[in-house]
Order: sequence, then C-alpha cells, then structure tokens
Amino acid sequence: MFSFGKDPDEKAEKDFKKAEQLFDALQYKKAGKYYTSAAENYYEIKNFVSAEEAYFKAANSFLQEERHIEVLESLRKAANASLNQDKYEYARTLFNKALEYLKNLKSSGQKDQYYVEISFLSYLCYFVLGEPEKGLQLLKKIQKRVEANYFKENSLIHLATNLTLALRGKKEIYIEKVIDNFKKLDLNETEKNFVKIVILLASIQINIIPDLIFDQETYTTRELIGIDVNVDGSFLGEINSNTFYEFQISEFQISEYSLEQSENLTIQTKPNLPLSLRPNEDIIFEMVLKPHFQVEDCFIGPFKLTCIINGKYKCFIDNRAKHNVNLTAPPTYLKVSVENLKPPLIDQIFPLEILIENKSDGEASNLKINVELPESLKLRRGTTEKQIYSLRSNENIRWEINAKPVEAGDFEIKVNLTYEDPDQQKIEETKKFDISILL
Repeated sequence: MFSFGKDPDEKAEKDFKKAEQLFDALQYKKAGKYYTSAAENYYEIKNFVSAEEAYFKAANSFLQEERHIEVLESLRKAANASLNQDKYEYARTLFNKALEYLKNLKSSGQKDQYYVEISFLSYLCYFVLGEPEKGLQLLKKIQKRVEANYFKENSLIHLATNLTLALRGKKEIYIEKVIDNFKKLDLNETEKNFVKIVILLASIQINIIPDLIFDQETYTTRELIGIDVNVDGSFLGEINSNTFYEFQISEFQISEYSLEQSENLTIQTKPNLPLSLRPNEDIIFEMVLKPHFQVEDCFIGPFKLTCIINGKYKCFIDNRAKHNVNLTAPPTYLKVSVENLKPPLIDQIFPLEILIENKSDGEASNLKINVELPESLKLRRGTTEKQIYSLRSNENIRWEINAKPVEAGDFEIKVNLTYEDPDQQKIEETKKFDISILL
C-alpha cells in the first residue's frame, strides 16, 4: 500500500486484491484503506469504472466500523467516478445514499456542510437528467435539517437559487451571477466541471426559444392550421467559443416535442423527429393542426422540445407563449332550387317544388323563407312562407305549392332568405329563377 515508484495500474490491482482479503478477514478498517488506495490509483489513470467500485467497497468497509466521515467521503468519490462516466442517475443514487447516512454523523457543523454539499450535487444530477424541479424539492427537504443562516448564506444554495430564477424568468442576468461567483465554490475539479455543464444547459434553455410562425392570421373550422417551427442555432456557436465552459457542442439533437392546445384542436402532422441543429445554423420544421369545432378560448402553446447534447446531456428549450387562434365558422351557404314538376301551361294548375339545402359546414338558425310569385302565377295550394329554427349542415327543407298561370310569357320567381350564421351575423339574400309559361 505504501510502496513508491510502481505503475499505478499495477499498484491499484495489488491494493484492491489486498483489500478483498482483509475484508473477508473482517479487518474492515484496513480493508477500507486499501480500497481507497486502489481507487485513488484507478482514478489517476482514469479507470473510473474500477475507481467507482473500489470507492464503493471502501464505503462499505468503513460502514462496518462506523467511521462516518470515511463512509461519506468514499460515497462522494464513488459518485464522482460515476460522473466521469456520464452515469448521472447512478451518481445521484450514491449522493442520496450519502444523504441517508448523514443522520449518523454527530457533529452538527460538519453535518450541515455535508448536507448542503451532497444535496447540491444530487440536485445537479437531477438537473442534467431533465428533472430540476425534483432537485429543488430535495434542497427544500434538506433545508429543514440545516441551520437556517448557514443554508441561507451558502454559495452552493445561491447557485441553485440563481439557476432556478434564470430558468423561470428566462433571465440571463442570473446566469451571469452564477459565473461571477463560480470561483467561490468549494468543490473538487470533477464537481466544478459538472457545475459548468449544468450552467451551460441552463444558459441554452434561456437563450434558445423556438419561434412558432402561423401561416394565417384567421382560420375557419374547415381550414388546417399550418405552423413552421424555427430554431436558431447561433447561441450554440457562442457556447463553443466561450472560454468559461471549455466545451464543444458537436451534436445537438431535438428528440421529442410536447404541445398544449385547446380541446377543439388535434395534431394532424407531427414534427419529423429527431432533427439535428448545428451551431450557427437554423432549422425549420412543420406542424399541422386540425380544428374540429369552435370554442371560446382557442389556443396553441406552450411548446417544448427535448434536446440531447453530445448524446449525453438532456435539456429543454421552449416557447412558453399561449398563442390565441382566431377561429371562425365557415360561411354558411344555402342552396335554393325551384323545379316545375309539370310543364306550366296557361290556365292549368301545376306543382312547383322548392328545395333549400345547407351545403356548408355552418348552421343556419332562425331561417325565414318567403317565395314571391309573379303576378302571372296565382297560388292555389300550399304556402309561400316558412320559418325554421335551425337548418344544420347537410340538412334540407323541401315542399310543394300549386300555382295557376293566368298569362303566357317569361317571368321570374324570387326566393327571399333571412337567417343567422354561427357567429350570429344576420344574412339576407334573394335567389331568382326564370319560368316560362306556355299557351
């Protein structure tokens, strides 16, 4: 364990094997030290898989001896090894195990420090896994176990608070505060690099906002709503040239979407995902929604995109606006026809059929019909006036009248309509039909 000049890999393997023997011999304190030595050498050669295992076994060894500080430090270092493997979910599990174990620590001062630091690191894991709100809930839970002033003044809590304010208000000024105070953080190099990743993700979520471009200002219930979604990648280029992050975005993939809309709308054409956004370039993709009926509050949005950076880090970009859609009913159109059921001859009664059809999608309500016959046609049977409460789409009204021509020639029959469309607009129109009376 204490030899010098050996190859770190060889020494790590030797110490790990020795630790296993000591653990089996129930010499837990010594086993923990050998596991720790092995883990440190594995870490040095960037064998993070073996370092994670060795640190975790060191924690288990110290646990048998109730060496609380060593347990906590070993779990934290095992989690750091997981972070270096991009195993954020497992790192979070290890940090949370350390939080559960903290109740065994006697010193209140040390306990407060560990509670804040480890819960903060767990919060970062929640963040990169796309669950920052769960991370906040954890911090609020831990706050109850920590001395109030210590929690309030801690720089890590300030960082989490500023990140939260930045995301909720999409305000870059809070990101600037986080970067300004970064050097004050009392964390190791792995943990600081992890903090930078989280700041980067937050900054992207604030600065990249999908733009929804509607193809019309007003729609009827018969028209499709076309939306072009434009995502500007210029900020990704700024990230790549930012010396603070020291990070290159080689891949920015838009993998999923979610859209809120009023109940009368359904998505007919979904975005064709995944799509890749390149730094300093734009992408545009289309969505199409179909309206089915009118509602008082017709809207589209908020709109959210789930993105994966370099195949590892999850973040969200969104347009939080609720876009009101001006949706009207299609124009109501009534088709009128007048048909002679027998040839009209002078001084002979013949039947006329009047047909009113609603060929549109809009309803005609309070419909009043008045048929005007020329002076040369005398009504003999039936009525020339009708009043109907409602004539819905694809419905019709048909009736016959009998008339007797008293004069030969070419004349005109008028059908006067008065009704209200779905927007309660009153419509008046007259249809004219020619009729020839033969001798």
